[in-house]
Amino acid sequence: MEMEFDIDLSQFWCRNEECPDYGKKDHGNIVLKQRYGKQNRALLKCRTCKECFSETKGTIFFGLDTPQDEVIRTLAMIPEKGSIRGVARATGHDKDTISRWLEIAATHCEEVTAYFLQNLNLKRVEVDEIWGFIKKNKKM
Repeated sequence: MEMEFDIDLSQFWCRNEECPDYGKKDHGNIVLKQRYGKQNRALLKCRTCKECFSETKGTIFFGLDTPQDEVIRTLAMIPEKGSIRGVARATGHDKDTISRWLEIAATHCEEVTAYFLQNLNLKRVEVDEIWGFIKKNKKM
């Protein structure tokens, strides 16, 4: 039985470093195995090596139960509110959760910056304020 999917498989590659197709996008070896979890995430499979991995593997959203848009919106509020506690009060998220999201976002800064610019229509200066806030608080 063929599964119907709404995900562009050409954007994914095998994450198994031992696989001959490791890192090759749009190679035709990645297929949708199933959907799982609260967020209905895609579990992908490499036809070459048979390894499975989540569509969010290697992203800021891997392992998070919170919807992606909510995480990004929350992080984008930081410069406006001026503090993690302020954002926590405004969103209802725990300050430790927001701090953890910031740490994860910092390891994926290029991806997060692109998302802010394209999907949230933030200006470059607003994105720079977010990263400046993160850098300042990392020192603390």
